[in-house]
Amino acid sequence: MKLMKGVLLVAAVLACAGLVASCASSGGGGGGRAPLGVWNFENPDADTMGWYLANNEFYQYKGATKLSRDDTTFGKGVLRIDVDYTGHKDSEWSEMKIANDFPKSIDMKGVDKFAFDFYYNPSLRTSGVFKPKIWSNNGSKFINETGIDIEGGENMGNGFLKAYVEIYIVPGAGFIPDMRLGIAGYLTDYKGPIFLGNIAWVKK
Repeated sequence: MKLMKGVLLVAAVLACAGLVASCASSGGGGGGRAPLGVWNFENPDADTMGWYLANNEFYQYKGATKLSRDDTTFGKGVLRIDVDYTGHKDSEWSEMKIANDFPKSIDMKGVDKFAFDFYYNPSLRTSGVFKPKIWSNNGSKFINETGIDIEGGENMGNGFLKAYVEIYIVPGAGFIPDMRLGIAGYLTDYKGPIFLGNIAWVKK
């Protein structure tokens, strides 16, 4: 697996005219209503906004994993994922995945990055880092991956750090019917919750 440091260049076609358009989203495991391309979890009745664990797509990861919504840890809605990388401490790419299947394919024209807030507790590991990966099952095409590290971040005062993650892509015209977000462990034994918030495809 080819890992890339820093900026992610995506050769596949991407887009997002639906960044501000709302529509129903059951997503196969979430429920509630979700704006296409933006997931800020502000509505407490929106559950996980369509996000679910893509269990059958995990790669070299067999730890216990649970996905839920959390409205209390940070005083606002976020996506909570309880993970366990302890059995993969020596792995350079142990990846669990979450997915969102859109009610209808979305046009991603003009989008140049994917971004989200990532919360983690450094005391829940002795080594290693996380690496994000994004793609879509765009027909027979695969939208790409990244090897950037998630490190550092703002101290939230409860043991957690908040890192702002940006994955830059090459804008293009086209539609995607779904997306996957992988959180890979790199030589890490992290065990405990991680949180995601303000998930969005972003235009220039």
